[in-house]
Amino acid sequence: MARIIAVINHKGGVGKTTTAVNLAAALVLAGKRVALLDLDPRADLTSYLGLVPASGEDTIYESLFGQGRPLQELLRATEPPGLFAVPGSTDLVGAELLLMQAPAARRFSGPTARLRNLQEDFDFLLLDSPPGLQMLSLCALSAAREVIIPQQCSFLALHGLRQITENIKRMRQVNSDLRLSGILLTMQDRRTVHNRQVIEMVRQAFGQVVFRTVIPLSVRYQEAAAAGQPICVYAPRAPQTEAYAAVAKELLKRK
Repeated sequence: MARIIAVINHKGGVGKTTTAVNLAAALVLAGKRVALLDLDPRADLTSYLGLVPASGEDTIYESLFGQGRPLQELLRATEPPGLFAVPGSTDLVGAELLLMQAPAARRFSGPTARLRNLQEDFDFLLLDSPPGLQMLSLCALSAAREVIIPQQCSFLALHGLRQITENIKRMRQVNSDLRLSGILLTMQDRRTVHNRQVIEMVRQAFGQVVFRTVIPLSVRYQEAAAAGQPICVYAPRAPQTEAYAAVAKELLKRK
């Protein structure tokens, strides 16, 4: 049965989609079967992997919130071999309204059941969620059993980190299995004292839940995204590839 992980942060631009894609690819290289699901109306993950659907083609929106084909039929193979993805689209904006209009007691039950239908086919399901505490973010937290928070090494980006962890605790009233698997520090500029201070602050506040590996700031991630490839495919021997491989090893030890 798959480990279902929501990749979440209230703030955009902290490396959320980059983490989802590259951690998923690193897990595949570690021998795991992994699926990425794009729950962000911006559909950045879908664009990153070059999986933008044709007009009229079903996406995760139709599968979870409409009468579209099941997720199993929407899986698209991508690189490296063993990595699959379900594309999203801007139609997910409509899912926010649908979820708000649904009765609170069963607001997330349908999408959660449909997402979890994939868990027998994979070792990991990674849900790329929109920034902010939107209905789709709560939907991801309802379906997931674990959460990873990518956190930029910046004082400004720290605002709201504790609020995220508190919201995860509140979501346990809906999903009692949910737990925080890790805070991943991203976009580290090793030249700055500022970044080192932020890392120290986060480690002091959250302790062992913070991954030991820190993701360095690098243009290579943008280059890989422009090529439509995870960093391990674009630059197999690069330090950036080694960084996400190290995160994957840590995650595999966190049962």
